[in-house]
Amino acid sequence: MPLDTKISDLRNRISLCTMQDVVEEGGVMTLARIEIATVWAAIYAQPHLPSFISPYGYAIKENADRRTHLITVRYKVDLDLTSAAWVYEVRRKSPPRWYKVLGFYDNENWIVMHCHLVQRSERATPPQSKLAAEVSRI
Repeated sequence: MPLDTKISDLRNRISLCTMQDVVEEGGVMTLARIEIATVWAAIYAQPHLPSFISPYGYAIKENADRRTHLITVRYKVDLDLTSAAWVYEVRRKSPPRWYKVLGFYDNENWIVMHCHLVQRSERATPPQSKLAAEVSRI
């Protein structure tokens, strides 16, 4: 579990993201999850708190503030987790997943995030990269 994490436990590649308002053409505002960092993590499911996933890939029948997973990453000074934090995980044999970060704590060399599984689906939209092409306004 998170209290005795070792480097060898970091088997999952995740993207730490933030939610931002994006104003598109015509003044339409949308929410976008922007990738901030890609790191290795250890993801621990909470076996006594199962999730129910709808056919569309979204978590249902549960409180959105309920912790379903603990995600542990190495402590980095340049990571600043806020209430707008999200985690995106891509797996090899199962659909991508989105987790909402509910809170976190520092544990010596680790950051342990309390997360809620929001979506598990092949249709899960990957985060937008800061390096993505943008429309020129010339």
